[in-house]
Amino acid sequence: MTVAPGFRKRQQSGIALIMVLGLVIFLTLIALPFSENQRISTQVAANTLGSATSQAAADGAVNRMVYELSRARSADVQIALTQWKADGVVHGWVENGTQIAVSAKSETAKIDLNFAAEALLKKVFTFGGAPEEEADAIVAAVKDWTDADNLKRPNGAEADDYKTAGKKVLPSNDFFVAVEELQNVMGMTPKLYNAVAPLLTVHGRSPGVDPQAASAMILGLVPGIDPAQAQTWVEQRDQALREGLPPPPIPFSSPYFSGGQAAIRIRADAVTASGIKSSREASLRLGGVTRGRPQFFLWQKGLPDNAQPMAPANGVTATGAANG
Repeated sequence: MTVAPGFRKRQQSGIALIMVLGLVIFLTLIALPFSENQRISTQVAANTLGSATSQAAADGAVNRMVYELSRARSADVQIALTQWKADGVVHGWVENGTQIAVSAKSETAKIDLNFAAEALLKKVFTFGGAPEEEADAIVAAVKDWTDADNLKRPNGAEADDYKTAGKKVLPSNDFFVAVEELQNVMGMTPKLYNAVAPLLTVHGRSPGVDPQAASAMILGLVPGIDPAQAQTWVEQRDQALREGLPPPPIPFSSPYFSGGQAAIRIRADAVTASGIKSSREASLRLGGVTRGRPQFFLWQKGLPDNAQPMAPANGVTATGAANG
């Protein structure tokens, strides 16, 4: 049987077409993973850049707050009221599309683990869920941890008690250098620690708290203070501060109140236009400077649950220029 030349050409063209289609499919299968890898690599690079940008913005906000707090106070009362202070007011602005918020408070806004009066410490632990007797024992163990001797307080704990309990970390007989060390104290549980840690500091160096800086929750823990009254006054105080006005008089007093030149805790948060968030917390003493440099005690990433409102506030413009 003789095959027509035209049919043979069409057959060869069909085979060639199938081979070309097969090659295209093969190359496509090879290219897809490469394309996906490129997309993922690009996204990772963008996220890394965004994270670095937001973290740098938060770090810069901390340094700006240090600068603002170090500026001389204006002799003009109205201008002085608008200048930045360690009063918890959030200052916000937008820079290159990144929203930034920063605030500062005295460390005496919290309860000092090293210096706090025992009655105040006990209120912290009972607030965290510890029964009365358990709270008494933890307070005694805390004081045994920080005192310079090995004499055990009633219901307290010294090195021998920790060894008997199989604890690897023994009391230092010195001040806590970080709140995290509280986790090693006899009687402290993870649940109790997580409840009380946000209320504590080791940089206040005060037996009491500063009512002008403390939150309503902290003031409510002070023995003899009505929590409802504290809540009302703190709302009035914070409203006055946001409006650049002097805070109202304190309607209560307590031997557990204190002030003074304590260290300052600064919190900064930044969110890029793409939604990447970073934060920074720093604790420092402006008065303890060497050659004009503040003395830093803490520099760490802020916890997410402490995030500040991300909005321009207190007369700060979108370019970040502060009044006064």
